[in-house]
Amino acid sequence: MAYTTSITIRGYHCDAYGHVNNARYFEIFEEARWQALETAGLIPKFEELGLQFFVVNINSNFKKAILPNDIATVQTSLGATTRRTISFIQEITVNGLLCTKAEVIFVLFDAEAKRATPITKEIVALFTSFIHGKS
Repeated sequence: MAYTTSITIRGYHCDAYGHVNNARYFEIFEEARWQALETAGLIPKFEELGLQFFVVNINSNFKKAILPNDIATVQTSLGATTRRTISFIQEITVNGLLCTKAEVIFVLFDAEAKRATPITKEIVALFTSFIHGKS
């Protein structure tokens, strides 16, 4: 399951060629991730645990241009989890057509210890709201 949100594309999202600038896609993905995490109630939980999200890799495939006034629908779902990383799979569609897909890989950073922390079964369990589509 996935968390879904919509973002109206404004002129300031676009470059001189009249379509969304490639760097803006990452901002759109980031906004959707924060909305998903907030909706799932994970932000305060991770703050309580002293953990922060650090993006370490983003792989994106651009398929179709997004233009001003388009309504971009962004789906965010949980991807793979390993001992050290968790990923989100994100897709941007406009009118049902895939425009961009990305895998965003991150680590959880222990703010007190100042280092990445292992991804435990308990941490993975906190992400069940994505798996079960509570959005």
